Amino acid sequence: MVRTSQEYLQALKDDRAIYINGERVRDVATHPAFKGITNTIAGLYDLALDESQNMLYKTEDGTLANKIYMIPKSREELKERRLAISKWSEATCGFVGRSPDHVASFLDFICQFTRSI
Repeated sequence: MVRTSQEYLQALKDDRAIYINGERVRDVATHPAFKGITNTIAGLYDLALDESQNMLYKTEDGTLANKIYMIPKSREELKERRLAISKWSEATCGFVGRSPDHVASFLDFICQFTRSI
């Protein structure tokens, strides 16, 4: 299932314990220290949902997912995944090194590794 920006921002309201200068941050999405990056990440989710960006694919079970999570099985799928990751990188000018596509690459590596053993 593809996450929306609003789902992402809502998920941040989980009473996580974050402190700045000894003060607890009650709402990460609206706190001045985090508002910029949370809005940037939310925008990435909306970018993926924009059909003109061609960042979605149908998974084996028929649901839609972001191509950054695709486990490529062909050269063409690898290219599609690379283009999706590039779009997110371009949207942030490369300044968000730990965006969700970073995690997707790690998961792809683990899936490929476990298949080989």
